[in-house]
Amino acid sequence: MTLPEGLVLAAGLSVLAFVLAELAARAVLRARGDYWVWTPYRHIEMEIDRETLPSLEPHVHFIVNRDGERGDEPPARWDDTMRILLAGGSAAESYLLDQPSSWAQVVQRHLNEPASLARLGVARVHVGNIARSLVACEYIAEMFERVLPRYRRLDVVLLMVGASDVVNWLEKRTPPALERGQLEVSEIFAEHPEGPFGWRPKTLALRRVAARLHQRLLRPIERRRAAGKTLARNRRMRASAKKLLDEVPDPAPMLEYFEQFFQRMITLAKSKGARVIVVRQPCFAKELTTEEQAVMWNFGAGRPYVEEVTTYFTHAVVSDLMRRVDEVAVRVADRLAVEHLDLMPILPRNLGTYYDFLHFTPSGAAEVGQAVAHKILSDTVSHTPSLPSD
Repeated sequence: MTLPEGLVLAAGLSVLAFVLAELAARAVLRARGDYWVWTPYRHIEMEIDRETLPSLEPHVHFIVNRDGERGDEPPARWDDTMRILLAGGSAAESYLLDQPSSWAQVVQRHLNEPASLARLGVARVHVGNIARSLVACEYIAEMFERVLPRYRRLDVVLLMVGASDVVNWLEKRTPPALERGQLEVSEIFAEHPEGPFGWRPKTLALRRVAARLHQRLLRPIERRRAAGKTLARNRRMRASAKKLLDEVPDPAPMLEYFEQFFQRMITLAKSKGARVIVVRQPCFAKELTTEEQAVMWNFGAGRPYVEEVTTYFTHAVVSDLMRRVDEVAVRVADRLAVEHLDLMPILPRNLGTYYDFLHFTPSGAAEVGQAVAHKILSDTVSHTPSLPSD
């Protein structure tokens, strides 16, 4: 064999090996079928832009455990541990709050106090958080369909939902019908086994496998500066809006869409034998002062993060929509015989509690967490949880 022939053969074998490795990687991803809302072992460290968000902590950690939840590492065994899962939108996600200040972690701390553990009859409590911003109930139901089968034990499921459905409808400019299945799977799950796969670098299954191994073995820390600064731009956009709408078309399509998938979410959670508690989504519903108006940025006819928005909806309109979604949530919860907690009478509607219309400051999150923990303890009911995992 001549040297040129040898080089051609080597090149051909290399290409063949690459193709076989890529096809094998795709087969492995599909065979495992793992869906993760958050990438396991992801760790984001943020410096908050305090000029924009002075009520938040300067340094924030967002840490994901091996089960793809924002939260502490789970125990090796669940025999003596109560497992709680939180799902919902951005108010539950608490993205810009430090991990210990998120209300999921506040719940965990309260329930791990000795008196609480004695009442619950367990040695410890673990709270995992799979809430994600701007994910309507349709997609949280899809999350449950994909991830709940992994949970052999699940004692309590906490749900805080509704705001994302309102925001979604307004951003789409109040359509008379809401199409299903509009989000890509990658907008719901940080990791998943689905394509599209291709032969460009970004579409290779080998790239996904390498990224997962890198994350799990090296566990790098992502560092972000001036987190939250985009909100300053979004506030200016709302403040300079060309049009403020003080009415909307009949929201029945949005309410029906919400009801359908909210019921589906609860049904899926109950199928695990879990106690389901609907933590009703609170908001800054009041006559806003000039200072309070200045920090508001959301509820545009369009998506302020990705486009210039010139038309917004008044907070009076949004407050009414939130009230109507809450009424649907209560009706569904009562129909399915699950508990619900109303936070509106509990939380002060001021800038000490909220840093915008929907999201909690550390102080607000502490009050939410305390109220939820109290609900779990005061209304503890006997139920049969799912089987503990090894």
